[in-house]
This record gives sequence, structure tokens and C-alpha cells, in this order.
Amino acid sequence: MASFEFDFEKAFAALLYLASKPNDVPEFDKYKAAKLLFLADKYHVVRYGRPILGDSYYAMEYGPIPTKVLDLLKEITGPEARRETTEEVTRLLNSLDIDRRYKYPRLAAKGPVNLDFLSKSDLMALDHVIVVHGRRTFDELKALTHAMPAYRKAWDSRPDGTAAPPMSYEDFFDEDSDAIEGAFEEMIENDMLKNSFLVNESF
Repeated sequence: MASFEFDFEKAFAALLYLASKPNDVPEFDKYKAAKLLFLADKYHVVRYGRPILGDSYYAMEYGPIPTKVLDLLKEITGPEARRETTEEVTRLLNSLDIDRRYKYPRLAAKGPVNLDFLSKSDLMALDHVIVVHGRRTFDELKALTHAMPAYRKAWDSRPDGTAAPPMSYEDFFDEDSDAIEGAFEEMIENDMLKNSFLVNESF
């Protein structure tokens, strides 16, 4: 499977960008964040051959999740006494207001968002997802992502029927009307080049 390196700076900027638009993205909690970031990554990878975040996606009961981003969001919204005080967690805490009046705390950006780490195509993909999916409820996003071939294929592949299986970036292209000709081949070629470089570096 093609793999990408997780880019915290891009993930941080993308998350804050979504969190800075409460009118367009209401009820923004960790689960809505996970789904919208997945949809943005999927939209971007099938058009440009690379995702925005480079996270690893798994098929969970409630839909696809970006594992590293969701782990960070669980840290900042969970009990303070059990929180890991990493640099990434600290930056998120300093940049997000966390409204704990709700069962699943809602997130809002505290101030202006630095977009320097996001490319024009990254922002285009995020804006597309905001317009098309930003006002959808959790149940609507769950139904939408559960119907996607990439999710269904991973979910149906569970060896014991319980473990959350990884999702394949290759499968993001299946039955996707947003896919651009050549993007799949570019993604595969870049992955092969990256792996070849890593092999050569090990000698």
C-alpha cells in the first residue's frame, strides 16, 4: 500500500482552519474533525496524487479516522490528569478553545490561523469539504463515509470481525467522480521513488 509521512504542521493548520469557521462547520468536535479531514485528504489525493496530512487511516465502527490526529484530539479533550504534555498537545491547547459543556467537547480556533504550511490545493480541498460537508451532522457524515468503497473494503477485510483494519490510499480512487486522470499513477510512482530512496539510504 502507498504510505505517506504524517505532517503535523499541515494537520495542525488544517484542523485550526476548520475550527475557525463555526458558521460553516457547526458542532465541530473530534469526530466531525476526523471525518472532515478524511474527506479533505481523500478529495486531495484523488486529484493531486498526495494527501494533505499524510496520516494513516483506519476503518472504525463510526467511520474512517486519521489515527495520529484523533489521538491528539483525544489527548486535549480527555481528562487533564491523564494528558500527555507533548509539544504538539501544548500547541493545540494554546490554539483551540474547548467547550466542555457537550458530551463530546466542541473545538474553536482561538485566533487567526497561520496558513503558511498549506498549499493552494490544500486550501482548495478544505474549502470544498467545508462547502459540501461542513454543515452535515455526525449521522450524515457517518452514512456518507460508510458508503464509500475504501471504507467498505477495509471494514469487510477484518480478520476476526472486530479489529479496526487500515485503509488503503489506493482504494480512495474507487468509484470517485472527483478523481483526476493520472493522479493514481503519480501517487504510485512517487511512493515507489520514496521507497527506493529509503532503501538506497540504508546501505
